[in-house]
Amino acid sequence: MEEKVIDNELISVIVPIYNVEKYLEKCVNSILKQTYINLEIILVDDGSPDRCPEICDKLAITDDRIIVIHQQNGGLSKARNAGIDAAKGAYLVFVDSDDTVEYELIEKLYKCLKKYNCKMAACGRKYVFEDGKILCKVPEGIDTVYEFEDAIKEMNTFRLFDMSAWAKIYAKELFSTIRFPEGKLSEDYFVMYKLIDLAHKVGYISEPLYNYLQRTSSISRNKKINHDFIEAAQTQMDYLDDKYPDLKQVSHTAFASANLTVYDFYIKNGVKCSKGNKEKFRKNVQDNIEYIDSNINISMAKKIQFKLFMKSYLLYNIVFKLYRKMRRV
Repeated sequence: MEEKVIDNELISVIVPIYNVEKYLEKCVNSILKQTYINLEIILVDDGSPDRCPEICDKLAITDDRIIVIHQQNGGLSKARNAGIDAAKGAYLVFVDSDDTVEYELIEKLYKCLKKYNCKMAACGRKYVFEDGKILCKVPEGIDTVYEFEDAIKEMNTFRLFDMSAWAKIYAKELFSTIRFPEGKLSEDYFVMYKLIDLAHKVGYISEPLYNYLQRTSSISRNKKINHDFIEAAQTQMDYLDDKYPDLKQVSHTAFASANLTVYDFYIKNGVKCSKGNKEKFRKNVQDNIEYIDSNINISMAKKIQFKLFMKSYLLYNIVFKLYRKMRRV
């Protein structure tokens, strides 16, 4: 039995919910069993057409820490924003409704905040497949604090943490002027660099305390080709170029990478990419190739990937598909 930790500071856990009746109770139960108990758990039913509204209401009866919001379907950002608006806690944690968290997630993230005197902290994550396979991409044993520039570099290289809203804790004050953009995919990417800027530094614990379920469809994953990812990278590049020109290499490499990622979406989903889009992606990579070539924070394999994309779409497609067969994610 895990020892329960009581603290005076209330933490709000926001769970956006849509069409996840198969996973919802397991998700919420993992939050209810947290060793840090001074929580309010905000379940935001985003107009879910399945049994989720009923499940939310039943769960609320079992624990008075649960608050349920029912709203018309508006997407992930609108659901998260509704949770932020309703939150009374000094800190916020986001959990996607098909994922689960280890019982010490909130306690350890909170202690990390206090240890490093920061307003934001992140932890390691596991990729969990429905067949039971678990993949942990993040090396353990690296507990530290990243100042702003290093945190931005880490986020954009996807090594220890990325721009996902989950697997992190935030001082609520960081959201005083920030909300997730409604009607956009990659909503986390549009705001994460701004949150890190406001926080100034990010605490990090490498223990994988967040379990990210890999399934074919979820509230944050669908078959739409996500061009918003490029727009988010563009807004980050413009923001950082303006405020922090020393980070141009990071922001321009990230923008080029976003174009490659979106092209990869086409291949993964078996959707034909138009000649116009291909040319746009290639131009965006070419315009930033000097930043890629000189960037010591990206691997040689990644640099070869860029070169291959510039050389031949056909060859790139073949290599990409072969690589996909060798990996699960």
